[in-house]
Amino acid sequence: MNLLAQRRAFLKLSLGGVAALSLQAVGNNALAQASADTTQLRDSLLVINAGGTNVVVCNTSEGLVLVDSGTAAYSARLLEMLKDINPAGVHTLFNTHWHLDQCGGNEAIGTGGASIIAHAKSWQRLSTEYYLPQEERYHKPLPAAGRPSMKVHDKGTLQIGDTAVEYGTLIEPHTDGDLYVHFRAANVLAAGGAVEGKQDPELDWYGGGWLGGRANSLDALVQLTNANTLIIPANGSVMTQADLIAERDMTHELYKRLNTLIRKGCSADCMQQEGALAGLSHSWQDPDKFLYAAYKGLWAHHYNLAADIL
Repeated sequence: MNLLAQRRAFLKLSLGGVAALSLQAVGNNALAQASADTTQLRDSLLVINAGGTNVVVCNTSEGLVLVDSGTAAYSARLLEMLKDINPAGVHTLFNTHWHLDQCGGNEAIGTGGASIIAHAKSWQRLSTEYYLPQEERYHKPLPAAGRPSMKVHDKGTLQIGDTAVEYGTLIEPHTDGDLYVHFRAANVLAAGGAVEGKQDPELDWYGGGWLGGRANSLDALVQLTNANTLIIPANGSVMTQADLIAERDMTHELYKRLNTLIRKGCSADCMQQEGALAGLSHSWQDPDKFLYAAYKGLWAHHYNLAADIL
């Protein structure tokens, strides 16, 4: 199948489906919302809701480029959809971090011969056992086919067919192994768990994520965007730069508030009682969970809390 035919198949999948077509304006662009599973972006980019996780798909002349692989339970359905887009299959898969709802489909995609790229810390997590404190057990490494084959330590660009794909590491906004992927020509930025949009910010404090790292990473992501950029979080709806800036500003305010309270001896419960989340632009779904994770993450990075205290 030539590239033109591939793009036609891609468009057919984007516009097909059991739900009626609806249009949602994002910036200066309209997103074609075809079904509960797919959202068309720009050029040859599409988002698939793969079991509650966003999978970004870019169709190139050498095959598909994916950002994240969704849940393991969704992998068979995902492969069916990808085959309709481009029978050549997946050329490259980026993992934005190592949580299994983002990389549960790695084995299915890696078995097909795709290269898998991840932050060096994500490579480590997916290749060895790691501890899950909430379950009091160790998680086994992914099978060999699902493990990343390339470790990213900083940033770079890959030319895959007719598409240049930029990527870079982020320092502990969500886990210790976060990565962004930037399709600059299409002005689409896949930010993974470093952004949340309407959901509560998720800080995997035991896995290295913390509020200060999130604030700094959001600064870096804002620098990569402009007013027309589409930002894709790990979960939830497509965001604009205005959404990203609002989340960045809220996160810096949160860091300032919680830093002040913890230096006064506040616990997570105390932070809630002191109104740490009051008056912010976000509507909290589980404030206790967020404050507990933020509190634990701040103490894990305690050297940032008292730099002026000898």
